[in-house]
Amino acid sequence: MSDIKPLFSLGNSRDDQEVATELSSLCTIYTITPEVLRNKWEAFALTTGCALKPSLPYVKHLKNSLQREFDRQLKKQKTSRGAVVTKKPRMNLSDYGINTDSQEDSVESFMSNMFSSSHARPAKVMPMTPSASLNDTQLSQVSSQFLTRKSAHVMDGQYNPHLPRRGDYTEDKPTMFNHLQDPIKPYRFMYEKTREKADMMDEHIDYIGSLIREYHNIEAFANPARASQDPIYAYGRICSDASEGRLNDQSVLLQLSRDVGMGKRVRLNLAKVSDYTLFPGQIVGVFGTNIRGDVFHVDQFLLPPMPNSIESDILTDRKPVEMIVASGPYTLDDDLSYQPLEDLLNKCEQDQPNVILLMGPFISANHPRVASGKIESLPEDVFHNQIAKRLEQFLEKSQHSHVLLMPHADDMIQSFPLYPQPPLGNTIRHGRLHQLSNPAQISINGHNISASNIDILFRLAKEEISKSPEHTDRFSRLVRHVLQQHTYYPLFPHALGDSIDASQLVNIQVSWLPDILILPSQFKYFVKNIDDVVCINPGHLCKSLAAGSYARVVLYPTTDVNNQVRVDLFKL
Repeated sequence: MSDIKPLFSLGNSRDDQEVATELSSLCTIYTITPEVLRNKWEAFALTTGCALKPSLPYVKHLKNSLQREFDRQLKKQKTSRGAVVTKKPRMNLSDYGINTDSQEDSVESFMSNMFSSSHARPAKVMPMTPSASLNDTQLSQVSSQFLTRKSAHVMDGQYNPHLPRRGDYTEDKPTMFNHLQDPIKPYRFMYEKTREKADMMDEHIDYIGSLIREYHNIEAFANPARASQDPIYAYGRICSDASEGRLNDQSVLLQLSRDVGMGKRVRLNLAKVSDYTLFPGQIVGVFGTNIRGDVFHVDQFLLPPMPNSIESDILTDRKPVEMIVASGPYTLDDDLSYQPLEDLLNKCEQDQPNVILLMGPFISANHPRVASGKIESLPEDVFHNQIAKRLEQFLEKSQHSHVLLMPHADDMIQSFPLYPQPPLGNTIRHGRLHQLSNPAQISINGHNISASNIDILFRLAKEEISKSPEHTDRFSRLVRHVLQQHTYYPLFPHALGDSIDASQLVNIQVSWLPDILILPSQFKYFVKNIDDVVCINPGHLCKSLAAGSYARVVLYPTTDVNNQVRVDLFKL
């Protein structure tokens, strides 16, 4: 233990002690020195883009990688010694809905289909015009009507309304802004190997399985695909045996990891379960029996625990922080004048919030003018003239405000049309403008905030099946899925139109419970408290040809979790 801490720059805090203990156990299990383990950790950190100082969730992922490496080396040693490998007779998997005619290539074809280019968005239109055209930014009739609308910035929902607003800005101390997790670095996508994708996803199943085992005090898991007269515990990923259509209670399969069941699938019978909520990609534990070996009869589903909380280092000597949260698009569908964005910034100029969080898309590939090829300007020119200039003017007039920008996969001004994403880059250079990756974990005056800019709530709602008399609040249930599955995108296979890089799964992991979770969605704006996590859907600033919504969040310098946050939801 004494050799571990200095090598990994660990201190004496409780979290660092747990990390050091876990690292020490890895040295013992795999018979390696702390120096070798440090080299392996550095290689792992460079591959995944995580911080060089290890944290417990990432160390557990490293453990899975080391186990895979150990298994491969053991297999090579057995083969090199001349061991005779006999091919086992092919099993009849037709009862599990698997085509045995192409069993050898099943993993390759399955993973290839999940991440094939058919899910990718059509190529972007890049007109070769040197500067922004007046035709692109000219006001349409609808935008003119938007400017003359009778009601604007109407409050339509609150959380903790008894808490007062910040009032006029009189703070003499600057707003403290920090990254809780290093921003995602640019990476090469579309170069993943199928086997590596399968390994990453298999490791995630095993990782959540280990959390389920610890949380529910399970001694050992067994293979649910084998016939057994006695009840057993098992875990795996929920999937459907239907090639098309939604999941239903008659089509639920459990895909096992290679460690538990060689990656096989087993059909689940839910007749005995009175309370469940399932969706494709969900990793769950099950308790039940498989008497004949063809169907596993579930008595109970075991869900993983919520992520651990980290101590919020809230600065109690400061005044409340006011933050505006908005999600794109920022212009109406019939022009690129960005009048809704200008209207929001004018309101912010009056209220002088400490922070404005703007989440893309800023120039969406799905905007009708862009998708139809009617745009006459380069997207970069439109962004510079319609967005960057407005933000620079706002920052000049609001000397104490900070602006945070987060990209979206539909953005035309960045080269990562998938999830997760690194920051936008040097689109705007200003000391009080900060670029965030997607997703991002940040701290503002000690309040821990997580944000993910992909509409996972809408995707989950389309695929979820539920029979739960207890959890009747649909939005709370959907947010709980994200937290319990420890990932911002728990759905698998991913929704049509969403491109998820499997090699970056570690970067979309929910490593800890934040104080505030921001998940923009096309659902109507809402705010929910889920296990002391304030979950906010600000909606979209524009909805086709109509004004949308945004949120105002007030952060209070107190350790009382019930009085830390006030949220106001507005119609633009």
